[in-house]
Amino acid sequence: MIGWVFINSAVYHLAESILDYYPSGSFGQTSIDFGLNEFQGIVGYDTAVLMLFGFQATMNILMLVIALHLPHDIGKGNLWNAIIIAGIAIYVIIVPPIIILTGFKYAAFQNFIWAIVGLFWTHTYIRAIINEAQTGDEKYRSISKASAILLIAWIGHTMIWWLSAYTFLNNEWFVVILTTFEEPPSALWLIAVNLGWSIGAVTIVTLTICESYRAIKKGPSAISIIVFALAIIGFLNWIQDTILIDYYYNCLEGDCTGEYPAIIDLYNYLTGGILVYLIKPLLFVYLMIQFKLIDTSSEKNRNLMRMMVILVLLIVSSSLIELVQSLIPIPQMVTGTLLAIGVVFFVGWEEKITSKFVNQGNLDDLESIKGGGFNESMLRNTSFLMMFLIFYIVVVSMILAATGV
Repeated sequence: MIGWVFINSAVYHLAESILDYYPSGSFGQTSIDFGLNEFQGIVGYDTAVLMLFGFQATMNILMLVIALHLPHDIGKGNLWNAIIIAGIAIYVIIVPPIIILTGFKYAAFQNFIWAIVGLFWTHTYIRAIINEAQTGDEKYRSISKASAILLIAWIGHTMIWWLSAYTFLNNEWFVVILTTFEEPPSALWLIAVNLGWSIGAVTIVTLTICESYRAIKKGPSAISIIVFALAIIGFLNWIQDTILIDYYYNCLEGDCTGEYPAIIDLYNYLTGGILVYLIKPLLFVYLMIQFKLIDTSSEKNRNLMRMMVILVLLIVSSSLIELVQSLIPIPQMVTGTLLAIGVVFFVGWEEKITSKFVNQGNLDDLESIKGGGFNESMLRNTSFLMMFLIFYIVVVSMILAATGV
């Protein structure tokens, strides 16, 4: 399921890239979830918008399935697995077309699924932290660690709004969006939007309190450092919203021509953008290797992981170079040289990095996640089904866009 989340995410971001070639730009994940879509009458543009919605719907239901299996299996056996796979197929085939054909009036319904996933993992995390504090058993830390990783990977981009949500500063920005509506939105839409912000705010505060308590008792960990960093980013995001509040009010009065600080776009890219495009896949990969969800002893898998480590390290290097180049005017020849040096370094050290990465899992992590797994026939049928669903979403999007729906 995690693998198919990766594949759906890749096609989703491909559709985003297609929208970048059009003057209107892309809507982005939040707009798609909330149903803020306006068709342009251009087949390519409208197809990409519909693909965004379809693949976001697929990722939502896949994450709900993952929540039922990680870090604990709610059910096991071939019958359970067959019901889960059938549920994915029925949801993806039926729900997106219905919402599209009703004018996206019920698009926000998907936010309830998204919120259920967040609440599920938050409950698992709190319960594991309490059990660890009471018993001192490290296996509960493995459960809380896995839950925290999944929470940050899935809803981390909403956690950076936590202070703005608690101080109701998000509502100021929200009013600007409401003024662009020709008709008042439904109560379902309003509840879903606020629910999304609330889940992110409640989750990051819960993680921060629990990780602070554990850090005092047992010292900081990598997960606690990530949580604290998100909390700090949320504070900086609140400062940003406070600075731009006058710009929002001007838009409310119909004047959005004021100067918008360019540094804000860079900040948003380095926070929410990096969380979605870089940190999210990294956390999923870490989860699969740390908890041995894949066979790391297989030579084929190790070679694939070595390739993955090189790619990840190169992406991180290029992102850092882009950041430096955005802040300091450095010639491209210099940055290109630095990237070449990074390539040589990583190619020389990737085997040691991969070995250390693969061998760092501890026994508690391996024991905390157990499942019945799939048989070979089920895996094969699931792969065929997921390939069909991807093909189905693309074809349906093209048909609906061509017919002007």
